[in-house]
Amino acid sequence: MTHYSKLTLRGLAVSRARLGADHASDGEFIATGTVYAVNPYPAATVQVGVRGGVVTLPAKADRYVPGGLALVLLDPIKARPIAVIGAVNPAAPTLLLGVTATGTGTVTVVNGGVSLTIPTASGTYTVNQSAWVQTDEWGVPFLAVGPSTTPAPFAPAATAPATGTTVTATASIGPQVTGTWRSGSGWEQWNVGRYGLGNYPVYQGNAYGSGTLTGYAGYGSQVVNLGALSILGITMTAYKGADGNSAALVVQGTASGTRPGSAPSSSGDTATTGTVGSGGTGSLAFTANMCEAFRTGAAEGLAAIGSQYGGFAGFGVPPSFVLQITYTKNA
Repeated sequence: MTHYSKLTLRGLAVSRARLGADHASDGEFIATGTVYAVNPYPAATVQVGVRGGVVTLPAKADRYVPGGLALVLLDPIKARPIAVIGAVNPAAPTLLLGVTATGTGTVTVVNGGVSLTIPTASGTYTVNQSAWVQTDEWGVPFLAVGPSTTPAPFAPAATAPATGTTVTATASIGPQVTGTWRSGSGWEQWNVGRYGLGNYPVYQGNAYGSGTLTGYAGYGSQVVNLGALSILGITMTAYKGADGNSAALVVQGTASGTRPGSAPSSSGDTATTGTVGSGGTGSLAFTANMCEAFRTGAAEGLAAIGSQYGGFAGFGVPPSFVLQITYTKNA
């Protein structure tokens, strides 16, 4: 296993900045995972459950909580987990832990299912009561600073799921390409670069002499490649252009994972945001049939087919048209 130093992890972030990745796209390279084990010395690794699997990764020092969530950096090319870069909700630097044994100048406490014997600063400690302890940058107790009669909160050890079990995972998948087909004119022939929608807006409807507009967002095989046993839900946010109009975005699945040579064809169930005002955002949820079509690859894109005229931001303006997917997968 490749181990990354703190300097290397910092360098990864700096390199991404130099490559021009903006803050809005950062979320596509960071996932959250459940912390199962922390091995700070000398390995500097954390075992996490992420994207349907359990892996041990090099980690940045932080006060990780067993059973809590950690931020996991993904390879921007293959989207595989490569490092743990911090806790979502780090533990406090001082913890109240249960006392299981005492000695001369020492006390034994339990933290996240792990028993540790640490020195004491002062006070008299009692078995089955508790102690306030100071932790280091990894959240490992190193000094008992005082006894307490307040019961320590229950904190069971986190156990990684057994092989062969099913786990629930989440993923954020952005479109690989978006655009608008204008009847009689072709792609990107209507209001490109206007109203804050970027160069690849997703329009629908017919107004102001536009002719029929059909928007498109293509995701390729990204959803199929999750290897989902089932998709529990897919939601999406869409940003409406600040053009003074309101519209309800209506999308339908299309088999085209890449932009077709003509107007995108679509079929099946539809999902709608409801009315979104000028410059606002709306959200929608896929139906069960739409989720299954994306899981199997029968659908690899979306067509905007609503009759209400309106433009929505597409590729390059996240989180518009980014799919938030909850699914099940073999552990």
